Amino acid sequence: MTKYRRPIDKAPHIVVKLAMTAIFLWSGFFWSGVTVLNFYINDLSNVRLANLFLAGSAILLAALLLCWFRLYIVQMIFTVAGLAVYLIPSAEMVNRAARTGVPFKPTFEQRYLPVIGFAILALVLFIIRIWQLAAARIERRQEFDNRPTESVLEKHREE
Repeated sequence: MTKYRRPIDKAPHIVVKLAMTAIFLWSGFFWSGVTVLNFYINDLSNVRLANLFLAGSAILLAALLLCWFRLYIVQMIFTVAGLAVYLIPSAEMVNRAARTGVPFKPTFEQRYLPVIGFAILALVLFIIRIWQLAAARIERRQEFDNRPTESVLEKHREE
């Protein structure tokens, strides 16, 4: 019985993970954190949005950590859940900014929506991992099918 081993990351995987980390630090950590602190300290009427940002960022952080531990299939579940929770307050913030007409630097789209790129990169790693597993399964099946077998006649001669 072979022991399950996760694949060693190659350079493209590491580049994708670094890009995901940078996106998370920009949107999920910095701007989400600024928004959460602002709502908790200055605007208690929007605590619901702050809670959603906080929950979404925490789930996305879990997805990022799972990605760094090379658990690409499990991290995709967390990425989808975190993205769903994170985009609810993001959409509301973008709509509010559009209604007020006040210019923000950077815009709310630039603050919050890069998380979509995070999810796309997570999806790429997920697809690559599924492809690797399928290829390994096909290879094992072909090895089994092409394995030399004992002849039935030789087996009976030995008895």
